[in-house]
Amino acid sequence: HHRQCARIHPGSISNLCSATLGAGALSLPYAISLTGIVFGILLLIFSAYITIVSIDIIIDSCRRTKLFQYEDVSVRLVGPAAGRALEVSLLVFCFGTAVAYIVAVGDILDQGFRSTRYFSESDTDSEASGLFKLYNRERIMILFWGICMFPLSLQRHVEALERFSSWGVLSISFLVMAAVIHSITHGDIMEMGNDSQRTRSTDISSMLWPKSFWDVVQAFPIIIFAFSCQVNVCAIYEELSPDQTTNAPNNEISELESKQRIMGRITRNGIILCMSLYICIGLFGFLDFSDDTDDNILNNYCIQTTHDHLMMAASAFVAAAVVVAFPFNILPARVTLRLILERFRRRQKFGTSRLCRVNSRPNDDYATPGEVDEAAVPSLNSLQNDDEATVDPLYVGVTDPLLDEDEFGDRPHFIPHMSMEEMPITDGESVHLDSSPVEHFLLTLLLSGSALIVALLIPGISVVFGLMGGTAASIISFILPGLFLMETYSGVTGEENSRSSKKMKLLGQFLVLGGSLMGVLSTGVTINGLFSPKNSPMVHVCGGT
Repeated sequence: HHRQCARIHPGSISNLCSATLGAGALSLPYAISLTGIVFGILLLIFSAYITIVSIDIIIDSCRRTKLFQYEDVSVRLVGPAAGRALEVSLLVFCFGTAVAYIVAVGDILDQGFRSTRYFSESDTDSEASGLFKLYNRERIMILFWGICMFPLSLQRHVEALERFSSWGVLSISFLVMAAVIHSITHGDIMEMGNDSQRTRSTDISSMLWPKSFWDVVQAFPIIIFAFSCQVNVCAIYEELSPDQTTNAPNNEISELESKQRIMGRITRNGIILCMSLYICIGLFGFLDFSDDTDDNILNNYCIQTTHDHLMMAASAFVAAAVVVAFPFNILPARVTLRLILERFRRRQKFGTSRLCRVNSRPNDDYATPGEVDEAAVPSLNSLQNDDEATVDPLYVGVTDPLLDEDEFGDRPHFIPHMSMEEMPITDGESVHLDSSPVEHFLLTLLLSGSALIVALLIPGISVVFGLMGGTAASIISFILPGLFLMETYSGVTGEENSRSSKKMKLLGQFLVLGGSLMGVLSTGVTINGLFSPKNSPMVHVCGGT
């Protein structure tokens, strides 16, 4: 028996990074300007660690329950109310993120086009003047959305985006490199650029620490939002292939455990890479502009007036990264919306009087999805009380307990989604939740098109990041994983498990209470900033508003 080298899964790491990296990176220099360098870096490291912990909890819950969608795991472990809360949070989070991404693309495209002579306001050429009169930010946003963003959001498979996700990671990496170079050559602190005369007025010591506690609270949801990727980890985990070196006798269980180990390596490599890039962009962006740091760092570079070729290229790369990340938010939102619609249709078809609650049976702590092969599905109590049982207490022995609504993988038979636990299943009736091509197109158009409309009405992204990080991201990323952990270890008995189970329950309580507290505080601060003149949107560093 010898130890073999672990396989590297660049495609899955790239998928995870692409789901994490995005427009949220643009506000990190502004977040560090609020927290100071010391607290900013510590918060980035802490957020990365907590993100890894929460993903590990979600993946372990998937393995234990043998369910591979976030909604399924939530209903099985916490109850139907958690499933409903998650559905709302997923829709709010993914929709808000999509809005922020479209706004970010609009800002980048607007600066890019205005940097050319054909769309420059000061150009006196008649042809250029005519194009300028036809041009506006809203039209270019609509055109770019229709050509690039909407077609990508029609993808059904996460794997289908793998070829693009590597480009997204490279795009943010190029932005980080450009920001570092610009900070060294032009920044206030480095004293090497033409603007170094401002350095004398910069108190470096004041940049190390936050000015107030509430500045940290305001910055925290921006950082949390930047690391949010939990809505996609179940799909990435399901699509993994187990290591070929697995030779355990129980292939089904060994495959899940092997995939969990692989996902653990993917999570750590991916999140550490994202954290490193975030520290670089946040630190050097702040050092570049100090107190003048805008909530969108690209606005500080003023490419429409400076015509800095490096930053123009970086802006184009960021636009590409945001476009790649956009469908990762439309995809889970579409799955959730599809399930809500299907549940409503079945209620209309069968009527509320015939709805049966599966989880209302006595002596069964966890609902059996859709009453499928109930005789073959042992209850949780029977598993816990059976001295000879060797199955995980949270493992439910259903042949294929997956809902493949959006075709995550190719499986011939499916049982109903856990969110359908109130739906009646009659003899001989099959449940097919695969979207037809027309319905798939219309749902995608509804979500993506609505995000475009809202984005056209919102001028900035910092408020969106703050609200999403303080509300939906807190629930999805921390509160629900904490509840998973508390529920998983609540019934564990035995002296050998008491110490570890207590630690796990304390960790779960920390995630729930900490996520709730920071979510409430940061959301209140963000909303208060909308009405406070002191925290109103800053004057544009390039001279606009």
